Amino acid sequence: MKRGAIAALSLLVLLTACGQALAKPLEENPSSIQPAVLDGEALSPDGRFRAEAEGVNERIFAMGLYPVEFVQIADAATGEILWQDHGAYKQEILWSPKGQYAAIARTTRTFCTVVLIETQKWTTWEFVLPNGEPIPEYTFLPDGWGVWQSENHLDLTVGGTADGEEPHFYSCSLALENGTLTGHSWETTKEILPEKYDFNHDGKPETLERTTVWFPGMTDAAADTYTLSILDENGGLLWQGDASTCHTGENSYYGCQVDGEDYLLRYQPYMQHGVCTYRYSLFSLDETGQEVPFRENSVKFSVSSPLNSVGLDPAEVAAFLKDVHQYLDTAQLLVSTVTADDLFFLDYDNTLTLEENLQRHKNSIEQY
Repeated sequence: MKRGAIAALSLLVLLTACGQALAKPLEENPSSIQPAVLDGEALSPDGRFRAEAEGVNERIFAMGLYPVEFVQIADAATGEILWQDHGAYKQEILWSPKGQYAAIARTTRTFCTVVLIETQKWTTWEFVLPNGEPIPEYTFLPDGWGVWQSENHLDLTVGGTADGEEPHFYSCSLALENGTLTGHSWETTKEILPEKYDFNHDGKPETLERTTVWFPGMTDAAADTYTLSILDENGGLLWQGDASTCHTGENSYYGCQVDGEDYLLRYQPYMQHGVCTYRYSLFSLDETGQEVPFRENSVKFSVSSPLNSVGLDPAEVAAFLKDVHQYLDTAQLLVSTVTADDLFFLDYDNTLTLEENLQRHKNSIEQY
């Protein structure tokens, strides 16, 4: 499309979207009207690309600004324009950590959009809510609206800019498929847990935040993933751990005390095709949020067939379960997607010891 045609289309889009007539002649406009700019980091993290605003449309104005005519991304070395689209009254760019993607938010008088751009084929995906709808009219982005959690994972905050308006949080994943950028979004909710722990042993309790990622359209019913975040006294992220509802991602985190000190307990009792792999890790955090191991253990055994090579050693399994439960039984559950008790396979007889119950189970499966 020719540059003049792009400019004409850009003006038509802005006029239609803003619902605003042409302004009065420039000499009658308030002297406080300023040209809009492109906020954010212009240069990509790898230094290959530069984002810039091009031109100012002084025929219309809103929000005390004249809109940018174009937003562009150019080759930083040659100046060649690699991507271009219409500007708005406000625009901001956020680069992914390695510069493979850029997120550009644009705001007019009545609505805002976020477009995701990949820098290989220069295809785009415009953010939509999990139900496929765009950001609602008169719903805007707050300061700090986006955070790249990884190269293809962007967290977005929408709304919360008006009195009484609740913000909504979304996670977006991106992928380049057959030369085209595709994206998916999930709504997330965040809550501050009431528990107080000092996991880095600096004498100051941390804040625990639990984030729930919901399946699209099911915010009242089904969670997809939980993230436990530990924040320092200034609200900065110290550590994060995930627990997914998919079978391979099942996980649980507990807070517990050992000899008066606070520790995180990660417990993963996993089973597949009758073979159990149970493991736990008890750890604290250092001043940078790195895990400091305190105690860990694991065991692998079969609960359904004596024919595989794993087998079931009642003494070994009982020793592991006693080991982990000395912490687990007095710990406070923080996050879990583990769906079954770690002794679910036993027809437990309270008159027998744990090892005797395991031996009885072994005897029963060896009869078949």
